[in-house]
Amino acid sequence: MGSITIKDVATDAGVSTATVSHVINRTRYVSQEMTDRVNSSIMKLKYYPNLLVGSLRSKKSNTIGIVIPSISNETFGALAEGIQKTFFNLNYNIILCNTSYDTELEEKALNTMIMKQADAIILISVADYSNKMKEIQEMGIPVILVDRMYPGVSIDMVRINNFKGEYDVVKYLIDRGHRRIGYVDRKLEQSHSREQRNGYIEALKDRDIPFDPKIVVRAEGHDFNAGVEVAKRLMKLAPDITAVAAYYDIVAVGVMRGLMDLGYSIPDDISVVGFDGMKVTEVTYPRLTTVLTPIDTMVEKVCEVVVKRLEEKSKDSEAIKSFEPVDIVIESELIVRESSK
Repeated sequence: MGSITIKDVATDAGVSTATVSHVINRTRYVSQEMTDRVNSSIMKLKYYPNLLVGSLRSKKSNTIGIVIPSISNETFGALAEGIQKTFFNLNYNIILCNTSYDTELEEKALNTMIMKQADAIILISVADYSNKMKEIQEMGIPVILVDRMYPGVSIDMVRINNFKGEYDVVKYLIDRGHRRIGYVDRKLEQSHSREQRNGYIEALKDRDIPFDPKIVVRAEGHDFNAGVEVAKRLMKLAPDITAVAAYYDIVAVGVMRGLMDLGYSIPDDISVVGFDGMKVTEVTYPRLTTVLTPIDTMVEKVCEVVVKRLEEKSKDSEAIKSFEPVDIVIESELIVRESSK
């Protein structure tokens, strides 16, 4: 099959070539129904027009794509800001896409990166796979996966040692006499959530404390209200617990609020520990014990990998198709504050 043209897209979508052009370039209003049809045909036919005229000559757009699950997440925001500062200083532009923890939006974001001819993509994925990854790599675009793992996929990864981070939390709580430690897990199963939960389980095992799946509960979201709700649900299931470890700081803050609503004192009745080291943990009352994610180190390592891949690509455009992927694991740090004892 020859190269896909704008006419092929128009035929598939049942619209004119002018309409396809207006959707791509946003030069005129097109109804949402038609826009969706055109975008669906673009993805189906894998039509990625050269949108940047200068890049046709240089085969380089000087653009780095960043895809994150939530711009409201302080950790993701700080990571994106640090990466942006680094690449602005290297005369690169940044395209930032927010996926709202939606796999379809993630695929659309990756399509955007292809169409904008991003030189590299930095991805915090919302799943343990991506239907676009093989296609992107075959196009010679470097992808760096951040704090996630794609089993069986040859891809660069820069990630936190989530297993040890949660292991250290539970070990610390056990050392202070806790044996009934509830765990608040993510709603969606992913590589980093499995690592954290396995760290929790392994720490219990190493201290001969039986693992009780009844006191592992999933939050229904990633926000404060999800933490409030899950705390109340957890206490109904296991009113004898003396500590709660949550996968994420904002949810942990909600857990504290939920426990206080039920009349519990933090930490006198129940200790609470979060994960990420967000700024809000310094101003809660009591201040939240947490696991610090070293953002500056993550930014540094991610940027180093991206620059390395871009340098390799500038010397040999096919190099990215046969590269040896790196797996950089960054250690976290337990920060003990007044929410636990």
